[in-house]
Amino acid sequence: MVLLMIMALPLMPIGCMAGGPCTEALPQSFDAERWKAADTWDNTRCAMIVDLMYRKGLEGRSREDVIGLLGEPEDEHGEADLSHWHLCPSFMDIWILEVRWQNGRVSKAWVRDT
Repeated sequence: MVLLMIMALPLMPIGCMAGGPCTEALPQSFDAERWKAADTWDNTRCAMIVDLMYRKGLEGRSREDVIGLLGEPEDEHGEADLSHWHLCPSFMDIWILEVRWQNGRVSKAWVRDT
């Protein structure tokens, strides 16, 4: 089995270039409609997170503006000053985008594994 896996390594880049599963996680431009329609178990949101965080930016935006971009938060704990959105699966959990609110605006945004 190990030998078969080693022999398959050189073919992995070809599979990725041919539209294999790893192409979904390549960086993509942020698109609010695709973000909102994305399934938590695919890589659509993870592929857009860099563009969202660094080109669009979240810090300083109003809660209404962020919800307009990302849809309603997927909060489970009900903390008024903290929201999160599911991004994509990680090794055993899920990556999430967390936002800390202060006076109705984003004071900090970060990505973490649950």
